[in-house]
Amino acid sequence: MAAERYSPEDEQKEEKRFQLKLRKSERLVDWKKHFLAISRIKPIKYDSILISAFPRDKWELSIVIKKNVKGAYKRNRIKRIIREVYRTTKPFFSKPMAVLFTVKSNPKKLSYHELQAVIIENLVNNK
Repeated sequence: MAAERYSPEDEQKEEKRFQLKLRKSERLVDWKKHFLAISRIKPIKYDSILISAFPRDKWELSIVIKKNVKGAYKRNRIKRIIREVYRTTKPFFSKPMAVLFTVKSNPKKLSYHELQAVIIENLVNNK
């Protein structure tokens, strides 16, 4: 019987496993709710991204990216960064929130760490 070989790549694969998609229950897909939330709450602006958040009974996320951001690969990259920021900042909030991201045009300086710092600084510390 051959012994199993240890590979550092196996360890890295295990570390990278996390949920890439949002659960259906966490998606805020109703456009009416999204529009009402944007009209009621003054959003935080980061580059060309408007961030709104308000308390809810469960976690919800909505991402709207205008077609002004040319190229589907750019829009998808922005969505991936926003989803990851949302996933990693959820533990900082004490209550469930609905978080809305609206991207008006192509962000010039979209950084995961800067966006996370903006959310923690403005939304978590002020609530």
